[in-house]
Amino acid sequence: MESDRTARTFITDYFREFSFGDILRFDLTHLKNDIAGGLTSAVVALPLALGFGLLSYNGDPQGAVAGLYGAIFTGILASFFGGTRQQITGPTGGMTVVLTEVYIQYGGVDALLAACIIAGLFQVGFGLLKLGKYVSLVPYPVIVGFTNGIAILIFTQQFRTFGTAPVIALITMAVIYLAPKVHRDLPRSLIGLLAGSLAAVLLPGWDVLRLQYDAASHGVTVADAVAAIGTIPSSFQVPSLPAISWETWQKCVPAGFTISLLGAIETLLASVVADNATNTRHNSNRELIGQGIANFTAPFFGGVAGTGAIVRTMVNIRAGAKTKLSGILHGAVLIVVMLFLGGLASHIPLAALAGVLMMTAVGMFETEPLRLIPRSPLPDSAVMLTTIAITVFVDLITAVEVGMVMAAFLFVHRMSELGMVTQHEADAASVQLDDATRETLAAHRIVIFDIEGPLFFGAAKSFVDRLENNFDVNVVILDIENVPIMDTTGAVALENIVERLYRDRKRLLIVGIRPRVREILYNLGVTQKIGIGNFVTTLREAIVYAVDITDGRIEHPHLAAFIPEELIFTDLDASSKNEAFARLASAAYKAKVVKNKSEFLQSLMEREEQIPTIIGKQVAVPHGRVGSEGKEVVVLFARLREPLVYNDQTKETVRMLFMVSTGTNDKEYLTALRMIAANVGNDGVYQRLLKARDASEVHHLLSEIKIKDLSRTKPA
Repeated sequence: MESDRTARTFITDYFREFSFGDILRFDLTHLKNDIAGGLTSAVVALPLALGFGLLSYNGDPQGAVAGLYGAIFTGILASFFGGTRQQITGPTGGMTVVLTEVYIQYGGVDALLAACIIAGLFQVGFGLLKLGKYVSLVPYPVIVGFTNGIAILIFTQQFRTFGTAPVIALITMAVIYLAPKVHRDLPRSLIGLLAGSLAAVLLPGWDVLRLQYDAASHGVTVADAVAAIGTIPSSFQVPSLPAISWETWQKCVPAGFTISLLGAIETLLASVVADNATNTRHNSNRELIGQGIANFTAPFFGGVAGTGAIVRTMVNIRAGAKTKLSGILHGAVLIVVMLFLGGLASHIPLAALAGVLMMTAVGMFETEPLRLIPRSPLPDSAVMLTTIAITVFVDLITAVEVGMVMAAFLFVHRMSELGMVTQHEADAASVQLDDATRETLAAHRIVIFDIEGPLFFGAAKSFVDRLENNFDVNVVILDIENVPIMDTTGAVALENIVERLYRDRKRLLIVGIRPRVREILYNLGVTQKIGIGNFVTTLREAIVYAVDITDGRIEHPHLAAFIPEELIFTDLDASSKNEAFARLASAAYKAKVVKNKSEFLQSLMEREEQIPTIIGKQVAVPHGRVGSEGKEVVVLFARLREPLVYNDQTKETVRMLFMVSTGTNDKEYLTALRMIAANVGNDGVYQRLLKARDASEVHHLLSEIKIKDLSRTKPA
C-alpha cells in the first residue's frame, strides 16, 4: 500500500507541470494588447509563411499553401498548449532547410509530411521526459554556426526562383531594405512583397519585369508572364494520412528526429529571448509538448512543421501582447487571409517571395560573432566556423552533430584541466561570515555568490537560473576569485545578468576577477557594461561598499574633487602609451601625488599587461595601487594631441586618459572609477571634454556635474 501511495505521489508530482486545466481559460484584461500583437505578428508572418513553405517544397508553388497551413495550425495549437505566453510559431528558416532536404531525399510531399508528423511525436516525448533543460544546453558557437550556415543556404537556394523574374525580386528586396528608413516599425517583408506583386500585376506590359534567366542557354529571355503562386484553396482540406508505404514511414524516422531536435532548439531559443524581453520564465517542457502537438496535427491538413519564431515573437511582444491569446489571434488572422484574400494572394510572384527570403537570410546572418573572432577563445571560434562550413557544404544535420561533438571534446578538456563547477550562497562561501554580517546582508537585501571553477557553456544556464532566483535584492555580489576561465557562452550569460540587473536599477559588484577572465570579458565588451567602478578586490570590501550603497552613504561629489586643476592637460603630446604614462607620472610626482615614480609606473604597466584599461569612446583609465602618496585618491586628466595606439593586439586608439593614483581609500577609489565611467558614458559631457579649451574649462565642467546627475547613464 505504501509503495502504491509513493508511486501515485511520484506520478502526480512528475506530471504537475503538464496540467492543461487552464487551456480554455483566457485572461481578457489585456485583450486590446493581444489583438494588436496578433494582428501585427500575422502581418509579419504572412510573407514568411508563404516564402518558407515555397522553399520547403523545393520551389514547388504548392509549397506556399503548405507554409500558410503550417503557420495557421502550428500558430494556434502551439499557443494553446505551449509554455511561452507570447510565442509565435510557424515555418522558420532553420526548419525549412531541413524540410527541403527531406523533400528532395525522400521523394516529395507525402514523405515530407510524414517526417513532420514523426517530429511532432518526438517533441511530445521530449517534453514528457522533461528534456527541455537539456535541449537548451547547445553551446553558443554551435548555435551561431548553424544559424549563419542556414542563412547562407536560404540565400543561395533562392537563385533559381530569383531568376524567374529578377527585376521583380530586386524591387521587393529594395523596398524591404528602404522601409525601415521611413519608419522602423513598418512590416518590411509584407510591404516589399506587396511592392513586387503590384509591379507584376499593374505593369504586365513592361518587358523588363518579365525578364528571366534561362539556365539552359545561360542567357536572358522575356517570359510570357511572371510565374506566380497560383490557386490558394478557400477552405481546409479533409485531414488525411500521407499516402506512403510502411517502409517509407520507417525511413522517415531519422528525418523526423532531426526535425524535432532542431525545432526544439530553435523554439527554446525563441522562448529564452521572449523571457529576456518580458522578465518572465517559460515552461520549456510544456512548450515542447505544445510544439509537438502542433507539428503532429498540421501535416494532416497539408501544413509543414514550424518552430517558435524569434522575430515574430519579438514583434508580438513589442506590439503589446501579454498572453497566449495573441498567438491564437495571429493564426485566426491568417485564416481570414486564406478564406477571403486567397484570390489576391494567388497572384504573388514567386520571384517576390524569393526576394523576401533572401532579405530574411541577410537579417538572420549574425556578423557580430564573426567580428569578435580575433578576440574570442580560439576553440570556440573553430567550433563556430566548422559548423558554418559543414552546414553550407554538407548538410545541417551533420553540422549540428559535428559541432556538438567538437564542443563536447572542448568541454571535457576544460573540465579535466580546471575541475568541477560549484556555486554557493553567502553563508557557505569560502570567506567565513559572522552572524552580525549575515544579519546585515539580510537587512540590506544583499546576496553573495561564490563561484568556483570554470564558467563555461555547461554551467551558464544553471548560473543564470541561480542568479535569477535571487533578483529580489538591492545588490548582487559575485565572487569569482575561484573562476579561472570563462568561455563565450559564460560571458554572454554574465552580460545578460548585467543588463537585467541594471534594467531593474539594481547593483552588481564583481569580486576577485582573475586576469584571464578579465581579458575575455574585456574583449567581448562585458567589462564596459558592468562598469569599471563595480570591480572590487576583496569580498570584505565589497560587503562594506554594498552596505554603504543601500544605506545611501556613497557620497556624490563632482569628479573635479579628485582632479586638481594643475593635473589637467588638454594638449598632451605623446607618441606612445609608455611616453604618455611617463609624462603623467612625472607630473604626479612633482605634485607629490605619488611618492615613488618608478614603482607607480611599474604598477600601471603591470595592470595594463593584465588587460588594457580602455572603457570605450577612445578613453582609458590606467590606475596603479603602488607608489601613491597617502590614502587620498587623485586623478590626472589628459587629452592627447593625437590619438595613440593603446592596445597593440587590437590596435585600439585612445584620445583621453584618466590616470588614477588609488591611495589606500578603497571607497573613494571605487567612487572615482564610477564617476569617470558615468561622465564618459554621458555623450554631452564627453563631447564637452573633447572641445574644452584649457584646464580651467575642464575643471569647471567636471565640478558642475555630480554622479547623481548622471544616474540614467549606462555604465561605461
